[in-house]
Amino acid sequence: MFKNYFYIFRAVIELQPKLNGCIINDIYSQEKNKLFFHVPTDKYPHRHLIISVNPQFPFLLLKDEHHKAKKNTVHFFQEKLPAQISNIEISNSDRIVRIISNHFNLYLIVRGGKTNVIIIDKTYNVNSFKKMTENITEELSNTIFIDEPQKLKIANDENEYLNVNELKSVYPMIPSEIKNELLHRSTSDNFIDFNNSFKRIITEILHNRIKVGFNEDLNKLVFIPDSFKTLLTINSKTFEYFNDALQFYLSNYYKGQRKNNYEKDLNKFFEKELSALSSKLNKLKQRIDIGSKERIYYRFGNMLLTDIYKLKKGMDSIEINSLDDNEIEKIKLDSKLSPKQNIDKYFEKAKDEKVNYNKSVELFNFSKKKYEDLLNDFKKFENSDSTEEIIALHKKLIKQNEKIIKMDTGHKFKYWHYLIEDKYHLYVGRDSKSNDYLSIKFAKQNDYWFHARGLPGSHVVLRVENTKIGVPKDIIKKGAAIAAYYSKAKTAGTASVSYTLAKFVHKKKGMAPGKVLLSKENTLLVRPGIPKNCELISE
Repeated sequence: MFKNYFYIFRAVIELQPKLNGCIINDIYSQEKNKLFFHVPTDKYPHRHLIISVNPQFPFLLLKDEHHKAKKNTVHFFQEKLPAQISNIEISNSDRIVRIISNHFNLYLIVRGGKTNVIIIDKTYNVNSFKKMTENITEELSNTIFIDEPQKLKIANDENEYLNVNELKSVYPMIPSEIKNELLHRSTSDNFIDFNNSFKRIITEILHNRIKVGFNEDLNKLVFIPDSFKTLLTINSKTFEYFNDALQFYLSNYYKGQRKNNYEKDLNKFFEKELSALSSKLNKLKQRIDIGSKERIYYRFGNMLLTDIYKLKKGMDSIEINSLDDNEIEKIKLDSKLSPKQNIDKYFEKAKDEKVNYNKSVELFNFSKKKYEDLLNDFKKFENSDSTEEIIALHKKLIKQNEKIIKMDTGHKFKYWHYLIEDKYHLYVGRDSKSNDYLSIKFAKQNDYWFHARGLPGSHVVLRVENTKIGVPKDIIKKGAAIAAYYSKAKTAGTASVSYTLAKFVHKKKGMAPGKVLLSKENTLLVRPGIPKNCELISE
C-alpha cells in the first residue's frame, strides 16, 4: 500500500521541509531501477534521496547515510548539476511527483512498466533515466500539481456518494486496501456516509501512525494506517513517519524474499544430497558385505609363483591345482605381461584390495555420519519458521558447497579436503589436471606442498592461514603421511615424502600434466595413512 497515491503524497509532504533549499551534488545509479541523489547537509554529509522506478516497488526514500559504490556506478544528468531544490509537489490526480530546482524539473512518473524519471530543463530539453516509450511532455505541462493536503480534490468535495463504485469513478487512484476498509466501515453502527468515511481514511493515511506487519490471510507484509480494521497483522511495528516505515518495510520485504529464495535452494539441496548419499551408502554397504578379496589375490599370486615354470608370456589364463585342496582353478592372466609381472600384479592387487576395502569402510562411516547430520538439518529446516534459522542453514550448507575450487576456465575439479585437528585445511589432488591447478594456481606461496618422493601420487597442499604463526612439526608429518597414503607408496611400511613451500614449486611450459619442478625441498620418512584427528570433510 506504500505505493498508492495518498501515501506517495504523504512522502512528498514529509520530504518538503527536509529537501527544500538543499543542493543536489550528484545523480547516479548503482542498482537496477534506482537513482541516487546526493543531497548532503552539515549534519549528514552522505545523505541521499533514493528514487526507485521498479514497477513493483516505486518509491522515494531519504537515507541519512549512504555511500556511493566504487565500482559499477553510472552517472546521470551531470550537466544539470549542482542544482538547488525549491519545492516538491504531486499531481492532483495521478502518481506523478515533481521536484522543482533552479536548473530543471524532475518528474517521477509511476505507471507500472512505464515507471520512469524524466528531467526537463529550462530550455525544455528532455532527458530520462529509462528509455521513454512515449512523449508525455505535453501531458506534464498540462498537469496540475499540489503541495498541501488542503488542496486535494477530496478535501473540497461536497458530493454524496452512495457506494464505493461511485467514489472510484471519480477517484480512480483508490486502491483495493482503501476500498475494503471503506466497505468494512460501512457495516459499523457509526457509519455516516461514503464521502465522509473516505475523507477520514485519507486523513488517516496522510497523518496517522503507520503499521507494518505480516498478514497471514494474504501471506505478505502490509503497510497500512494503524487505525485500519482490515488487513490485521502479526509481528507488526508502528511508525510516526512514512520514511521510517518504508525503510522498515523494504528491509523486511527483501529479508522475506531472501528467506523464500533460500528455502527453494535448501529444498533442492536436501533432495539432491540425501538421495545421492543414500545411493552411495547402499553401494558402499554392498561392497563391504562382499568382503575383501585380499586373501584371494594373495592365494592366486602364491599359486602362480609355485607353478611359475608353467607360465608363458602371451597366455590370457591358466588352470592350476590349488595349494590346499588340489582342486583345479582357472586364473586370468594379462597376455602382454611376463610371468613375473603377472605374479607381481596379483600381489599388488592384494595390497590395493586391503587399502581399498579399508577405505570403503572409512568412507561408509564418513558418509553415514554425513547423512545423519544432513537428515537432522533437514528436520530442523522442515520445522523452522525463523528467517534467521533458514539463513543460518543456507550459509552452513549451500555456501560450503560453493567452496569447490574452480579453474580459470570455470571448470570444477575434484579433490579431497581434510581438516587436521579441527584447524588446518589440507587439499589432495585426484588426477593430473587437479594436481597442476592445486599446486600452481590454488596454493598460496607460503602454503606447504607435499608429494611422495620418486613415485606417482597426489599433490597435497596444506593451507597456511597465518604466516606469522608457524605450523607445528607434527602437522607437517601428518600432511606428509596423507601424501604418502595417496601415492603408490600407500601399502609400504614407510615412505619418503618431499615437502616444501608452494613458492618453490614451478612448472615449465610443455611439461606433462602433474609434473612440476622444485627449486628447494626437504624430505620426511613417514608411515602412509590417515593419522588421528584428520577428518575428511569433502570428497
